[in-house]
Amino acid sequence: MKKRGYFFALTLLTLLMGSCASDRGRDSGEATDDATARAAITTGTPVSDVDGNTYQTVIIGKQEWMAENLKTTTYRNGEPIEYPGEDKVAWRDNTSGAYAWYDNDQANKETYGGLYNWYAVTSPNGLCPEGWRMPDEEDWLYLTDFVGDEMGNKLKSRRQVGSPFGGEYDTKEHPRWETFSANYGLDEVGFGALPGGNRHASGSFVTKGANALFWSASEISEEAGFGWFIYHGYYGVDRGYGDKGAGFSVRCIRD
Repeated sequence: MKKRGYFFALTLLTLLMGSCASDRGRDSGEATDDATARAAITTGTPVSDVDGNTYQTVIIGKQEWMAENLKTTTYRNGEPIEYPGEDKVAWRDNTSGAYAWYDNDQANKETYGGLYNWYAVTSPNGLCPEGWRMPDEEDWLYLTDFVGDEMGNKLKSRRQVGSPFGGEYDTKEHPRWETFSANYGLDEVGFGALPGGNRHASGSFVTKGANALFWSASEISEEAGFGWFIYHGYYGVDRGYGDKGAGFSVRCIRD
């Protein structure tokens, strides 16, 4: 069995379309449930944003994470976040901070939260609630190292088409993951990652139900920021690059 490792690849397509990934995981057989690890899930103290949305939280090692995707429309200081909606040009040209609901459908707010560009993530107005912040590369590295092998499966929500856990988990209703026989959500630490898809810098929406793409606060270049990506058909977590104009999901971490 190979040890976990990762490599990086940056292409022009990445910067134009909003995501590229580096392998972080291990060679995988079929994932198996770990009841002991799941029983050890430690919930944190719920937190509310300035809009009044309340989020469940989970303690993972020495960290406390939101267990739901951020869905605020207002910065911590009370300033509204720009919402370009169906105006693809306004979305593409935004450099001050913007958010979107997938397919411009507000029904996706409650299931998958918002999709924020990197300018919103790093805005001095503050995207996360008071006492919380955007995770950086070190935070994500700690999380994935703590979770260990097949970290993607362990971080995914169990809600999935054809989930072997059955019952409420085996569902076609959103929010949920697309089916994949060898890789399915175990949700061993309570992170409950859900595939909110993403909005390309060009304004188009893709991969709802298939990809969970999360921003970090770390910058890679003038055009790109680091993101951490989980896919329905893959057992690991990828560290990659996203065009700053792309819209990804956000999970905040307690200071």
